[in-house]
Amino acid sequence: MEQIEKDRAAIGWLTGAWDDYVAGFPSLIPVLLVQAAISSGSFFIMHRYHSMMYAVPYLILIVTPVSTGSALVYINMARGGRARLRHLFSAFPVYHRAIAISLWLGCLTLGGMLALVLPGIIIYLTYCFSEYALVDRRTGIRESFALSRVITEGWKGRLFPIFLLMMLVNFLAPDIVQVTGSFKTPAVALDLKPWNLAGALLKSLVFLPWLSLAMARAYNFLLTAPKTPAVPTDAPPPLEL
Repeated sequence: MEQIEKDRAAIGWLTGAWDDYVAGFPSLIPVLLVQAAISSGSFFIMHRYHSMMYAVPYLILIVTPVSTGSALVYINMARGGRARLRHLFSAFPVYHRAIAISLWLGCLTLGGMLALVLPGIIIYLTYCFSEYALVDRRTGIRESFALSRVITEGWKGRLFPIFLLMMLVNFLAPDIVQVTGSFKTPAVALDLKPWNLAGALLKSLVFLPWLSLAMARAYNFLLTAPKTPAVPTDAPPPLEL
C-alpha cells in the first residue's frame, strides 16, 4: 500500500471514529458509567485503608480485565454495532489470559520506556492489539501477541498519533480525584472545581472514547489490510457480535 494511502487510512480512523462516537453515544454512556464506577473502587480502597497496597490487587484482578474487555465494546461499535454492557466483561471468560497479556504488555512497555523511551513506544505499538485479539478472536497468549505484531507491521507510524493523543489527554486533562502522599500512605480527595469537573467529563466521556474507537477502527482495518501477511493459522475468526 502506498504511503499516501496509509495516511488517508489513518485519518479515516479518526474521522470515522468520531462518527461512530456520535452515532453510538446513547448506548455508550451506560458502559462508560459502569466502567468508571468499577475503576473508582480502587480510590475507595485507598481511602478506606490508607494504603496503595490494598488497591493494587483490585486494580490487577478486577480493573484490568474490565479495561481489556472494553476493547470489544469499541470493536463492536466500529463494526456498526451498539455498545453493549456485556462486552465490558468479555475478558472474564478468558480471565487468566487477560491478566497475563495485560501484565506482560505493561512490563514490556515499561522496560522499553526505562531503556530509552522510544523502545517502549515501539514495543507498545507493536503489541497494542494483543488485548483486542484476545477478546475478539479468543486467541491464546502467544497468538495474541503474534497477531498484533503481524498486523501492525508497517503501520506503527500511523498508530503513533493516536497513541500520543491518548497520552496527552491522560496526562494533561484534570481528574476530580486527587491522590497525594506516598505509596504506603496515600491521601485521596475530591476536587470538584468547575475546571476540574469539566476537564474530567470531557476526558472520560468524549476524548478517550473517541480515541478508543479510533484504535478499534485501526484494528478492524489492519485485520484485512491488503499488505497484511497471513495471520497465524491458529488464530480463530472474529467473534460474531
